[in-house]
Amino acid sequence: ARKFLIVDDDPVSRRLLRQILASVENGCEIAEASNGADASAALEQPGHGFDVVFLDISMPDADGIDLLKRYRENPALQSLPIVLCTSANDRNTVTKAVAAGARHYIVKPAATSVVAAKLKQLQAAAAN
Repeated sequence: ARKFLIVDDDPVSRRLLRQILASVENGCEIAEASNGADASAALEQPGHGFDVVFLDISMPDADGIDLLKRYRENPALQSLPIVLCTSANDRNTVTKAVAAGARHYIVKPAATSVVAAKLKQLQAAAAN
C-alpha cells in the first residue's frame, strides 16, 4: 500500500483530500502535516517511506513553492513525487510552481476523478 503525506494548514482541505485518497487507493497510509515545519520534519527523516506528497502552496508559516525548492535541493527528496495543491488558478502561481520544479499540480477543492487520475499518472511514472 502506498503512503501519502498531506501538507495543508486548512483542516477541511486535509480532511477532504484524506477522504478522496482513501476512496481511490485501498489500504493506503495517510499522514498529515499542518505546516511547513512539520512537513519538513516528516520528510527529512531517513526512510520516511512516503510515495507521494500533496503540498499546499499558501500556508501561514511557509510557501509551498519555497518548500518544494528546498526538497528538490535535498538529494534524498529529489525524486519524491510532490503534487502542489492550490486554490490559486492564476497563471503567475502556476509559472512560479513550474519554475520551482513542480511537475504535478491540482487545483482545490480537488475532484475525486482528478486526484485518481494524478495517482495513476504517478504510478505509471514510478513503474518506468
